[in-house]
Amino acid sequence: MMTLGPLGFMQPWVLLALAALPLIWWLLRFTPPSPKMVEFPPTRLLKELKPTEETPARSPWWLTLLRMLLAALLILALARPVINPDQERFAGSGPLLLVVDNGWASAAYWDARREAIAAAIDRADRDGRAVLLVPTASTEEIGEPLPADAVRERIAGLLPQPFAPNREKLAATMEEALKDKSGYAVVWLTDGLDYGHTEHFSTWLGKLAEGGSLTVLKPDPQEAALGVGQARGESGVLAGRVVSGVKGPLTGNVRALTARGEPLGEAPFAIKSGETEAIARFDLPLEIRNQVSRLQIKSQRSAGAVHLLDAQSQWHRVGIVSGESREEAQPLLSPLYYVERALTPYADIITPSERNVSTAVNDLIEKQRVSTIVLADIGKLVPATQEELETWLDKGGVLIRFAGPRLEQGGDELLPVALRRGGRSLGGALSWGTPQKLSPFEDKSPFSGLDVPEDVRVNRQVLADPAVAMDAEVWATLADGTPLVTAKRHGEGWIVLFHVTANSDWSNLPLSGLFVQMLRQTIALGPSQVGAAGGEDGAPGEAASPGLRNAATTALAPIQTLDGFGQLVPPPLRAAPIAPDQFDKTVADPDHPPGYYGPSGQARALNIVKIDTKLQPLPDVAGASTVGFYTLRKPFALEPWLYLTALGLFALDILAVLALSAGLGFRRHHGAAAAIAVAVALGAAAFPHVAKAADTPAAATGSEADDFGLRASLKTRLAYVLTGDAEIDRTSEEGLWGLSKVLGARTALEPGAPMGVDIEKDDLSFFPVLYWPVREDAEPLSDETLARIDAYMKQGGMIVFDTRDQERVAYGGSQGKALNRLIGRLDIPALEPVPGNHVLTRSFYLMNSFPGRWDGGSLWVEAEPADETERSERSRRTDGVSSVVITSNDFASAWALDEANRPLFPVVPGGEVQREMAFRAGVNLVMYALTGNYKADQVHVPALLERLGQ
Repeated sequence: MMTLGPLGFMQPWVLLALAALPLIWWLLRFTPPSPKMVEFPPTRLLKELKPTEETPARSPWWLTLLRMLLAALLILALARPVINPDQERFAGSGPLLLVVDNGWASAAYWDARREAIAAAIDRADRDGRAVLLVPTASTEEIGEPLPADAVRERIAGLLPQPFAPNREKLAATMEEALKDKSGYAVVWLTDGLDYGHTEHFSTWLGKLAEGGSLTVLKPDPQEAALGVGQARGESGVLAGRVVSGVKGPLTGNVRALTARGEPLGEAPFAIKSGETEAIARFDLPLEIRNQVSRLQIKSQRSAGAVHLLDAQSQWHRVGIVSGESREEAQPLLSPLYYVERALTPYADIITPSERNVSTAVNDLIEKQRVSTIVLADIGKLVPATQEELETWLDKGGVLIRFAGPRLEQGGDELLPVALRRGGRSLGGALSWGTPQKLSPFEDKSPFSGLDVPEDVRVNRQVLADPAVAMDAEVWATLADGTPLVTAKRHGEGWIVLFHVTANSDWSNLPLSGLFVQMLRQTIALGPSQVGAAGGEDGAPGEAASPGLRNAATTALAPIQTLDGFGQLVPPPLRAAPIAPDQFDKTVADPDHPPGYYGPSGQARALNIVKIDTKLQPLPDVAGASTVGFYTLRKPFALEPWLYLTALGLFALDILAVLALSAGLGFRRHHGAAAAIAVAVALGAAAFPHVAKAADTPAAATGSEADDFGLRASLKTRLAYVLTGDAEIDRTSEEGLWGLSKVLGARTALEPGAPMGVDIEKDDLSFFPVLYWPVREDAEPLSDETLARIDAYMKQGGMIVFDTRDQERVAYGGSQGKALNRLIGRLDIPALEPVPGNHVLTRSFYLMNSFPGRWDGGSLWVEAEPADETERSERSRRTDGVSSVVITSNDFASAWALDEANRPLFPVVPGGEVQREMAFRAGVNLVMYALTGNYKADQVHVPALLERLGQ
């Protein structure tokens, strides 16, 4: 190597080529003359011939200078110049023994460490030495020294490990592999910490360096390794304990992170002069503190700079679903309000925006990967959703259900106990004289130990059916012994039922602090999310309630472990389980890397920094030269930059030649441009047709859906369900068209032409009323269709089911059975014949019966709640509109008119008077669906009494 100040040349002999630059200048100073185009007749050729000899013209001076500079740059690049060349040499002539600390403490400044490794290998390569690389945190056998190029390939995969180096074990291995050898040039890249047995290890390195040299590279104080653990118990306060391998002063920040890496808080720490540790206290509310999953030192990337928090601090992901519209519900009376408020400080609450209960449950399980699902007053689930929940429960999920008016009808199979229809309320058929208190919790209950407030009262509940054997657990009871909370195992999961509502309608339990504690104990039954689809949600779940889960007696297997940089990854193949009674004594090592161990419901965290951990600085090594990292670093190579500059000058030379040969270049330019233009034109002609052909099906599908939405939404329309029977569908269309004409003539509503809807695929939300004629051979609907209908009804839609069989049998006959097959699995509330004071009897006309083509059949609607609170809640939720109306009087046939407004079907037994009453019944139904309980307001009473003549 030749050096000129800070500049060095790895191949200095190449610089001799600079002497050839004058010859290059002489060769490059000429350029052929530019060709010229002259138009002339062939005979002129002979006349213009001259015998004189032409010589080439000289090239411009600037072009010659450009080419000379290009040649000089290439010569300099071939000489491989570098800035700040390393000219040092290792003493002796033996191989280079490169000992590298690659434990957790080396990760924070790993790039600087790798640079030092590469510089040491380059120095050995210049001396022609072989290199023996020995990582101190590796369990690999020590091999033979290798050429520098082979070692460079090996260091590409060298990474820091998430545990401390075992120098004692390494010294024994080296003594066995390198005994009776010496003369090595030993370079030890330390992490600056003493893990014990340093004197023995350094003594052995000194023996290997006899006849050679021993160099120790130690980090500077500002690069010292830092570790973080949890401070000793300060009740209610989250605090991190920061430890350092050098004495202060040192300052920094510790961040509190969620399992997904989201920052929840940041606390400063300051290690005072002469000290090696400090406390970082987080001023966080309890609600936020319980969401912290790990502590991490800011700007430090190592396994020791991360402290995992296990079961006592992990949160759960909880999904809550209700059958009613959240947008229209008043917050304080919403079935979900108190559940959200109770769990938000301690869990990640997911509330699907999807109104379809089946779709919402699927989203919570498959996409959100929740550990707990809360269902508020959902009576029946469609079979497909039940099966999905059962599979999820088998894997450890927790299903919490709250009672309500819908669940009073008996519910489905996903309940811990069979329920008695009707429930029990204050003043009801199965009534109490006074509201009931809660009994103290039994020892076997997960709520054991919780204080029961004296002011908690229950006014109404759903009861377990005494006729059905009960194998469920009773976790809470009322003073009279009736169950308040029951639970049952389902696979690895739990089904838990609160026999009261989730809001204050049936009790004031949701208003108490006990409600929060009960829910926290309940969600602790399931695991929190571990290793979601992408492994981003990180932390394993909380431990189960002590009253329900026994302490683990088997070995705790690794679930997720930290890598050297402090990132949670799947455990390595070598990772071994830890015995529960030895867990607190276990120190992180290759067989037990730091991370989460144990079943997902009882995961425990193994960390590098424990309560009593102290970091000791590495003492000076006798006989060694100790230097900082940055005195051994790779020189900066100028070769690639010179090549890049030469390439730029070459491009300028080409442009200069084209400029000097403008005529030829112009013609070629236009020829190329013409070719490109032709190719672009051909592509433009071909690709639009291909794209159009490819997009035609999707565009047609989108256009069809858009057309349906526009037709259904631009005007209010009545809709009917397409049954597949052409005659029934034609009658439905003609009937609704006749009713639409009457509505346009008698009311302010001017509906558009009725539309038929495919119940399995069309969007139902456009239509306030859906007329559904029931076929005698009706088949059960699919689970997906049932879920769509359920969502439509619960969000304010009204369906009129017409069995059309009053002339043959009473309601409940053959068509009644068909209706039961069709919608028997729907979550339909209790029904009753329209009472005399129902809003439907006066929504437009005053009526006391609702005939169609036939008369005598009852019109069934949702039963009016007996409780004023429930009536108010239903009024808020659906404006008092019944989601289901059932008749057997064949409305559509009575309403059907032809183009001349003549009736198409006779009505019996009342003739045209009955048809008029059928039209009035239809008007009342539509006005009821559109205006709700408007006519129930007291302001209309005087006008109604006047019309009644009272």
